[in-house]
Amino acid sequence: MATRKHVEGIDPFLVGGRRPVPSGPLAPGVLAELRRWCAAEGYAAGTIQQIESTVERLSRWMERRGVGVGGVGDALIRQFAASYGPDTPGRGMVLSRVPAVRRFFSDRGRPALPAADPAAVGAAELELDEWCAWLRDQGGITDGTAVNRRGWAAGFVVGLAGDGQAGWDRVDLAMVNAYVAGRGRGYSAASCSLLVTAVRSLLRWALASGRVETDLTGGILRAPATRAALPRGVAQIQVDALLAATDPATRVGVRDRAVITMLARLGLRAGEVAGLALDDIDWAAGRLTVVGKGQRRLTLPLPVDVGEALVAWLAVRPADAQDRSVFTRLRAPLRKLTPAGVSDIVVHSSERAGLSPIRAHRLRHTAAMNTIAAGGSLIEAQELLGHQSAETTRVYARTDLASLRALAVPFGKVPR
Repeated sequence: MATRKHVEGIDPFLVGGRRPVPSGPLAPGVLAELRRWCAAEGYAAGTIQQIESTVERLSRWMERRGVGVGGVGDALIRQFAASYGPDTPGRGMVLSRVPAVRRFFSDRGRPALPAADPAAVGAAELELDEWCAWLRDQGGITDGTAVNRRGWAAGFVVGLAGDGQAGWDRVDLAMVNAYVAGRGRGYSAASCSLLVTAVRSLLRWALASGRVETDLTGGILRAPATRAALPRGVAQIQVDALLAATDPATRVGVRDRAVITMLARLGLRAGEVAGLALDDIDWAAGRLTVVGKGQRRLTLPLPVDVGEALVAWLAVRPADAQDRSVFTRLRAPLRKLTPAGVSDIVVHSSERAGLSPIRAHRLRHTAAMNTIAAGGSLIEAQELLGHQSAETTRVYARTDLASLRALAVPFGKVPR
């Protein structure tokens, strides 16, 4: 029986299509610590699996080099990440989880993480379920946003619960800020802003539902201020490279080409592409309807190139798909793509094209910037992006450098 020769840099996780038994200096003890840490940090189940997989890969990589657990540090983790070249399977997932792995090993020097009490976790889950239902029903928050906020605030609710009780009577501002400071350690300012938003939302619900009697949201620590940045689009030559990286001879290539075309031409969010249903396309009128933030329905024209890409995909779309979503998985279960799956299509295409990683939202920026650069107004860009407020769209005016130069007064002509 022929055997596969090990190739340096290719993770054996993917050989044979099966997940091997964890090995190396980080198994099983460090992996057990990792699971408890991830639960305490409030990561979603799918994210925990990816972080655990990354540490398993790190452990096998260390084993091949004879490195013990005491050798783990920032330098070693950087070397491990660098071993995943552009063509290495699993590169996108590993690189996206390396920051969490680095935080985990940084936290290992602190007191051991206690095992979560099952009764406390059960009580917390019930509270979190009620909060997320309130977000959707009362605030018009999408499922994706609710899940994101739950991930940031779950650890606080778990910490409150004890003996199967919710424990809201113990909440005070010092406890809230201690959680915010601890949970945000190691994250960027933008991520800390998401954390603060989630905790404020949780406390507003607790006040509205009578769980707490005092509004504590005004005293929560603020995330560090960030310098306003221009939206980052990509050049047309890069969009062309993304499209060229898809293989029109394969079903996955046809699907990925249609996804990238929609993102770049219509400025859709990854969640809007993932949520698009067959019934949302009006072929006779040449338009489609997407559901955006706050469940707002937005009708957009269907450009010829987008329509052609969709027709090519629908001709090979699995006939036995489990739902009527336009874009589906191509491996069982044949159900709709997730927003993360849509963004991964762009990331993987950028890797195959030899580009720095590009995510779906940069293509949304690209569509808006192209609209303005072609002479479109901010109102047109606002309608394309589905922004409720023109203020949100106004930032794109700053990216139209040609128009700004024409408006600028030459320095030598300034009146004295």
